[in-house]
Amino acid sequence: MRTRKTLLRALLGAVLVATCVGGAGAATKLYSSGALTASVPDGGTLERVISVRDGGPVSRLAVWLRLDHPRISDLRVSLVSPDGTAVLLSSRRGGAGRNFGRDGRGCGALFTVFEDGAVDRIADAKAPFAGPHAPDGRLGALYGKEARGRWTLRVVDEQTGLAGTLHCWKLDLSRDVVEVKRAQAGPVRAELSYRERNFSYREVRLKIVRGGRAAHDRPVQHVGCGRCPGWRPLGEGRVPVAVADLEGDREPEVIVDVFTGGAHCCVYSLILRYLPKERAYKGKATYWGNYGYRLRDLDRDGVPEFDSADERFAYAFTAYVASVPPVRIWRYRAGRLADVTRRFPAEIARDARHNWAAYLKVRRSSFPEVRGILAAYLADQYLLGKEREGWQRLELAFRRGDLGRGPLKDGYAAGRAYLDNLRSFLEKHGYARPAGG
Repeated sequence: MRTRKTLLRALLGAVLVATCVGGAGAATKLYSSGALTASVPDGGTLERVISVRDGGPVSRLAVWLRLDHPRISDLRVSLVSPDGTAVLLSSRRGGAGRNFGRDGRGCGALFTVFEDGAVDRIADAKAPFAGPHAPDGRLGALYGKEARGRWTLRVVDEQTGLAGTLHCWKLDLSRDVVEVKRAQAGPVRAELSYRERNFSYREVRLKIVRGGRAAHDRPVQHVGCGRCPGWRPLGEGRVPVAVADLEGDREPEVIVDVFTGGAHCCVYSLILRYLPKERAYKGKATYWGNYGYRLRDLDRDGVPEFDSADERFAYAFTAYVASVPPVRIWRYRAGRLADVTRRFPAEIARDARHNWAAYLKVRRSSFPEVRGILAAYLADQYLLGKEREGWQRLELAFRRGDLGRGPLKDGYAAGRAYLDNLRSFLEKHGYARPAGG
C-alpha cells in the first residue's frame, strides 16, 4: 500500500518503488544476519548462523546472499537446516566472475536470491547473479521440516589463492501454521485466524466476542474482485483486524483489512457493526484502492476518521508512478461512510503545501513529471475555496513548459489540453461545480 508521502518520495527520487501491499502474514518472515565483514578463508570454510525462534513446519524458503569473492567458481555454498540437512545453493558456478550480489555492501545491497522455480538457473547465469536464481539443489527438500532452530549458511572455498568476504545473508521463510491476530476495545474482542502457505491464504475466520458472548464466528469470504491474483489479510507491519468505536455510541465496530493482490491493487476493509435487534454483526466491504487508509481522530473528539486518498487520480493525468492523489477523509455513521474532507481544512492545507513543495522540487529533477502532483494540488485548492490562486499557479507552470509543449506527452494530455482535462475532471468528481452551476 502506498501513502501519499510514499508516492511523492518515489517521484522525488525518480524511482519506481514496489507497489504491492505489505507482504505475507506473520507466518512469512525475512530473517537477517545483519551487516557482516566475515572472511571466507582461502581454501577454508565459513559458517554463519541465523536463529529462528518461530516454530512450525517450513512451507517455503529462499536464501538471500551478498558475498564478495574475486573468483566465485572457487566456492560451494549451502544452506543447512536445524536438523543438519544441507541443500547446495551454488556448486562452483560463475566461471571467472566475481561476487554474489552487487550495488553496495551490507544488507542494503542487491542480493543473489536462491529460490526454487526462479526462471534463471544459477548453473546457467553469469556472476554476480543479481536477483532470483534457481539453486543447484532443491530448497523444497527442506519443506515440512521444523522452522525453529539454527539455520547455517556454509561457504567452502575449494581453490587456494583468493579469499572473500560475506557481507550479509537472509532467510526468507514461511511456516504452515494457523496465525491468530487479536484486537479489543471495551467489551468487544475480535480474533482473525488464517493459515498461510507459500503466500496462499486459507481457513480465514473471524470471531467476535461481545460482553463475554460469542456474537460472530464465521469464515471470511473472498473480498474484492473475483479475478484478483491473490487475497490475504493485510500485512505491512500492522494487525489486519481492529476494534474501534467509529460512531461515538460506545458500541465498537470491527474492521478487517484485506489485500487482493496485483501490481497496484487493492485494499478493502470489511466493517462490521452490531445490530441489537438481530443480536448479530453485519457489514460490507469498503474499497480503498491501492492507497489504503489510516484510522485517525483528526478533530480530537474521541471518534476516529478514515484518512485516505482519492484513488480516482491514479492514471488520470500521467503514469501510475507519477500519479498523486489528494487527501480524502471519511466518517462512518449508521453503517455508511460519508466524505467529510471539507470539514478538515487544516489537513487539506497541509496536503496542498506538501504537493506544491514537491512540484517545485520535481520540476528541477531528472524526471520532471509534475502533472500528477499539480492535479492533486489543484484539487486541494478547490476544497479550500482557493481555486483562483490554484489556477494562477498552474497557468505559470503551463507558461514554463512544465506541463508539456504539445497536446500529448507519454500518452496523456499535456499543455493546454491537460488544463482543460483537469478542469473537467474536477467538475465531474465533485471538486468544482460546472460553469453556471
